[in-house]
Amino acid sequence: MRTIYLLMCFAPLGLTVVCAQPIRYEAEVGGMTASVRQTPFWLRANQYGTVPLNSPAATVRLGMYRDYKTRPDSAKSRRTSRFGWGFGINAVANAALSERGLASASEKWAAFFPDAYAKIRYGRLELFAGNRREVYGIGDTLLTSGFVAWSGNALPFPKIQLHTPDYVSLGFTKHLFAFRAGYAHGWFINTYIRGSYLHQKYLYARLGKPHWRVRFYGGLNHQVQWGGRADYLVGTALSVDGSLPTSFRDYLSIVTGSYPDAIQSSRFTDFDGTNRIGNHVGSYDVGVEWNGPKANWLLYRQHPYEDASGLSFQNLPDGLTGLRFLNHQPATHTFQIRRVVVEWLRTTNQSGPTFDLSARFQGQDNYFNNSQYREGWSYRVRTIGTPFIMPGTDLAPAVAGLSSAGFFPNNRLITWYAGLNGAFRNGPTLTVRASHSRNFGMYKRPYPAVFRQFSGLLSAQWPLGRRAGTLLSTSFALDRGELLPDSFGGFLSVRRTW
Repeated sequence: MRTIYLLMCFAPLGLTVVCAQPIRYEAEVGGMTASVRQTPFWLRANQYGTVPLNSPAATVRLGMYRDYKTRPDSAKSRRTSRFGWGFGINAVANAALSERGLASASEKWAAFFPDAYAKIRYGRLELFAGNRREVYGIGDTLLTSGFVAWSGNALPFPKIQLHTPDYVSLGFTKHLFAFRAGYAHGWFINTYIRGSYLHQKYLYARLGKPHWRVRFYGGLNHQVQWGGRADYLVGTALSVDGSLPTSFRDYLSIVTGSYPDAIQSSRFTDFDGTNRIGNHVGSYDVGVEWNGPKANWLLYRQHPYEDASGLSFQNLPDGLTGLRFLNHQPATHTFQIRRVVVEWLRTTNQSGPTFDLSARFQGQDNYFNNSQYREGWSYRVRTIGTPFIMPGTDLAPAVAGLSSAGFFPNNRLITWYAGLNGAFRNGPTLTVRASHSRNFGMYKRPYPAVFRQFSGLLSAQWPLGRRAGTLLSTSFALDRGELLPDSFGGFLSVRRTW
């Protein structure tokens, strides 16, 4: 298939040259298998919910994208046009290759649209609508173990978002300050609770001019799941006849994070009146970057919050701390390391072990679990935040049977992670991921012992032939420990881009 150009590049009589952006196509066919029913952790984590939990399986992935058109301003650079439009469609179809462990015939086939969006841009401002693969936070987006609040682990769902995709420098500060901001409304569709919404916003700032060696970053993101109706809420003190508040007044309350104007009303019970409306999840993020002639270093920290205690740092030292190394040197050796990431995740404090409703900071934050939304901070049984806090259905049967409290029975853990990416000069690109965690369960249901877990991945992308754009992907992953089923598995695919 040939690349399609929507317009011709054309510059008669000295007019400005405007080139249309081509449509890009992607196609991939592959399969995966494992030594046991469950797919190893690093084959499926941070894959936007597209890799099945059960193996073996086959997959077909098709994509089509159009980015913004550009205009060449000189022989050395190209700038994005002030106004542009684009779209992205990515379809994934999975088929189980065995009937073992399937609860129903419908689980044999599954189809997803991780990307199905349209976008328009004017200057530095972009508006998009639909499903789109994203992560939120300051850190390394390519090799991270998964950002705290929004990691790319779950399938994207539809939303409308107005934002600045890149940092916008402020000219009146002589480009000393820059910012990124976004505001979104989304819909949790086809889930266990009907008609619930997402409110999302973020604001980040950068201190340092573009040519400075050292620059500083800081900001926050804030997400709220709100509204909806479910039969399991009927007759409980958590809702009014099974429905959660959805008025515009309630929306203003979740946007500002303030308490509603009454302890209870015809729209909500005293549960919302004393705990704020909606399921709030977010993080404070800070980072410092050093950009040298041979390498770039980024040190970052993401601090989670779900209520006032997290906002007030009562849950320290919980959070994700990471260091990223990026190699700027040209490839001159047989093998070159391009990127290294080391991260440390801790979620054991949670503002203390005691929940005291009368206290200013109540404690026992119980990350990602929520009384009203029984599957907590998840979408279609996948964690939206860090993948290390996983649903009970992912755990080894012996571990899952220890606790029936909460959709996420293990949200107190300490994890070390390392990732490496490199390439041979005339050969494959390699990626290595490894994590080791100590898992303590929940404050309400602690494990009788500390469960340790190691998960690793080695993957390679091999160029096929002399034609650019065709890659053979091979991956091998291993789970060994007490938290997850011991498993060894692999993934093989052929991918073509036009």
